[in-house]
Amino acid sequence: MATERKTLLIVDDDNDILEVLSEYFLKQGYDVILAHDGDEAVQLLKYKAIDLVITDIRMPKMNGLSLLKHIRTQSNSLPVILMTGYELSRTELSCLSYQADAYITKPFTSEYLHNVIKRLITEGSQIEKRFISR
Repeated sequence: MATERKTLLIVDDDNDILEVLSEYFLKQGYDVILAHDGDEAVQLLKYKAIDLVITDIRMPKMNGLSLLKHIRTQSNSLPVILMTGYELSRTELSCLSYQADAYITKPFTSEYLHNVIKRLITEGSQIEKRFISR
């Protein structure tokens, strides 16, 4: 029996990051949907079945923390990974208070992010939410 392809929503205002992550995860067997800011992501979430969201924190229009807050008003079970180029303890605390599933700092490898995704998707329904930080 074939396993169902999972769909990732990747949100970042940096086109290079979107391109690299999209290419990598398509090769890994995921369906990938891209958004350039939180507003665009909110619209996509209304009409697309998404299994996991990866979002940058600092973006124009709607930032990643506001997107996370919006997602949590709709679903507590949709895994969300926040990524940022800034390592700020306030940001990490905000992520925790908004119930992010993971927080990673740039730069990171696609393989590292993939391991976090696999852990959240495969273990998510079996374990209590854990905050993963790097």
